Amino acid sequence: MTLEEMEVLDLVIIGAGIHGLSMLKTYRNVHPEASIIALEKGNSLGEVWAKDRLYPGLRTNNHCRTYAPPSSIPIFGDYPMSTKGFDVAEDHIPGHHVNDYLLKYAVEYDLEKHIRYNCNVEAAVDNVVAGWTLTVEQVLSASGSTPRHTIEARKLVVATGLTSEPFMSSLKGRDTFDAPIYHTSELAKAENSFGPFKRVTLLIDWVIRESGHGPCWMMPKRLTPLKVIPELLLQTRLITWLSLCIWDDGFSWVRSFFHQRWLGRSLVDTFFMEMQHSAEEINGYDRHPETAKFKPWDDVFFIGTNRGLLNYGLEFFDFVRQGQIRVHVADIECLSDHTVHLSNDKFINADVLICGTRWKDTPQLNFVTEKELGLPGHISSSAKLYIPHADIEIFNNCPKLQNQPKPRYYKPMTEEKDVTTPEPCRQYRFMVPPEFIESRTLASVGAYRSPATTIIAQSQALWITAFFDNQIPALCSPDDAALSRIMYKTVLHTQFDKWRYSRGFGPRFPELWFDCLPYVDLMLKDIGIENQRKQSWWAERFTPYMPADYVGIVDEYKDVKK
Repeated sequence: MTLEEMEVLDLVIIGAGIHGLSMLKTYRNVHPEASIIALEKGNSLGEVWAKDRLYPGLRTNNHCRTYAPPSSIPIFGDYPMSTKGFDVAEDHIPGHHVNDYLLKYAVEYDLEKHIRYNCNVEAAVDNVVAGWTLTVEQVLSASGSTPRHTIEARKLVVATGLTSEPFMSSLKGRDTFDAPIYHTSELAKAENSFGPFKRVTLLIDWVIRESGHGPCWMMPKRLTPLKVIPELLLQTRLITWLSLCIWDDGFSWVRSFFHQRWLGRSLVDTFFMEMQHSAEEINGYDRHPETAKFKPWDDVFFIGTNRGLLNYGLEFFDFVRQGQIRVHVADIECLSDHTVHLSNDKFINADVLICGTRWKDTPQLNFVTEKELGLPGHISSSAKLYIPHADIEIFNNCPKLQNQPKPRYYKPMTEEKDVTTPEPCRQYRFMVPPEFIESRTLASVGAYRSPATTIIAQSQALWITAFFDNQIPALCSPDDAALSRIMYKTVLHTQFDKWRYSRGFGPRFPELWFDCLPYVDLMLKDIGIENQRKQSWWAERFTPYMPADYVGIVDEYKDVKK
């Protein structure tokens, strides 16, 4: 292997999706003279919304009103999306429209010149305060060759998110199946192959693993007789108070009432029971023996983003009642020729197998460093000392979390280790490994799940810019005592997520469901930017936050920095 010319850059971003683009634009706005590139593994920007991932009928989970009023939809607060070409009344934005928006956004702000496509970062070597040495493999479309070169990055941001690398289960006998096997991320690639198939089997939605986590909650796109849009509730302060939160958003006295007083806790329990009851009634799980198989196994309170949205205009459960979708609650034992063998001694004839088996939740590159990265599933020796104290604080402030659901047997889909007691992602503010606080050379964006993606993407990009600039007071020149407090806060927040969303993804990586707005508050307060941004007392408490509410925060930071 020959290493070609060496580049030295101020900032390298890995990934060019929503988070990568937001990071690129924000950092360049603050540092217009900096040398910056974004390395994208695919051949176009957008990641989840990249051109080669789109297929007919794909739409956003988020309702279009969570971005702005119907006349314009600024996914990023400062750049409106045209509604021309799709019906706003359908509520959810077509995938191709999102892709078109991101392309225009990159052109509008001249970001394309900073993006290199077909670049796979194979390794990142930690040079301590000097930054990172990256080994990059780039596919050259003209020749098909894959030359490697190295890049010296003074700062590195990993923006690959949680939906970059599909996770495929171990399937005994897959070589004898003699039919296509796809991950759900490959639906666009497989689109032209679906024509002759008679039956499609999905591991999650059609075949529900008996030893897995069970079906997710399928929520209606409107709640209560008032037809409330779910996402709007999650970005409204009043509703966030009804959910537990361990970090301070400026309303600790309200939270104390709702979560530490008998009356408040009764109101909270009623709220979540009504939410669950509403979903059960609308979906009619118990009105048919087949739909009953789709009834979730977990209380809605302890899940986060592990839920679906019935946003496609079709009556999904009608297909189940009519027998067009047959549901099997069993494990897949093995495959044979066009056949899926189940643990209940039944078998399914299939012309294609589609695996909805989640994504890999750690960046797929080799980090060479002696420091702890705080990645999910990695045992953090530094964090262990703080866990008992953190748990005591969490349970004192959030008594409801002491009553966790009973443990359930879970069988891993591969030879994974430590799946029964996974280690959460241990990063400060869910972005920076504590051991990199002093060197300020590494951060990650988008390594969470939340319905408020675009708001959080902008806030994380600005927080990381301030962190790299050494403009976050609590992190400036930390001594041993300060580093200890930083590690404790890291453990406290990640342990909270583990207990709060124990039946969701909380035990592995951050879930920001009811916590999305308080999390944005936390980041802006760190930087010194006003987090309560509404024009009136009433609006601040009872109207939802949108991306447009955060327009101008980069300029506000630049003023603070001066």
